[in-house]
Amino acid sequence: MELTVEYLGQRHAYWIERLADAGIWEADKFKPVELVVRERCKSYFGLFHRKWVKVNVRRRLRDRIIIYRKSADMTVKEIDDTLVHEMIHQYIFQNDLPDTSTHGRLFKDFMQRINEAFPQELKISIYGESPILKGPGTKTHKLILLWMKDGECYCCKINPSKVHVFTNYLKRTVLYPTSKIKDYLLCESNDMYFDDVTACRKYLHGLPMSLPELRVLCKECNIKRI
Repeated sequence: MELTVEYLGQRHAYWIERLADAGIWEADKFKPVELVVRERCKSYFGLFHRKWVKVNVRRRLRDRIIIYRKSADMTVKEIDDTLVHEMIHQYIFQNDLPDTSTHGRLFKDFMQRINEAFPQELKISIYGESPILKGPGTKTHKLILLWMKDGECYCCKINPSKVHVFTNYLKRTVLYPTSKIKDYLLCESNDMYFDDVTACRKYLHGLPMSLPELRVLCKECNIKRI
């Protein structure tokens, strides 16, 4: 199969609709992306790339999906596996969905659901990713656990210098009748799982999960209230 921008455009549109029909994502939440084909690269098979660019006198975000030629004659499956992998990144970034890392819990949830829905057509993987380290580490991480009024929960890693800022904000916020936050807990963990999680500095962000999932995370990562 000859890898061209035109072919990528066809497959990109095809998988948006196929995965939307399967309930994996919503087709109308994809925003424009530039598709690019480049020669073989040692570091990547594909790449989702976001950059601020200057257009006339204004700056705007430009999103690209770059697919690198693994060989002169790639198979349809090789192209689709790489393209859909980058489309997951596109969907997460373009909809500001919080994740724990580049290939975090949310990405892996999408990956698993896609692989289970299309076992004969797709096998999304994380190229060369090291296993996630777990277990006691040398760092103590400050965490805020959030309970929302709609039942959703969040686990947020906090920059140590911002703990008082966020807790003071939450003390006031939970008292507002219109607040979406029901309650919160200040916690800590020394588990290595949190070593590569981005800490909140200006805004609270974390991976949404159910209360049972949060309880499992607390047990696995020895999260303690402080």
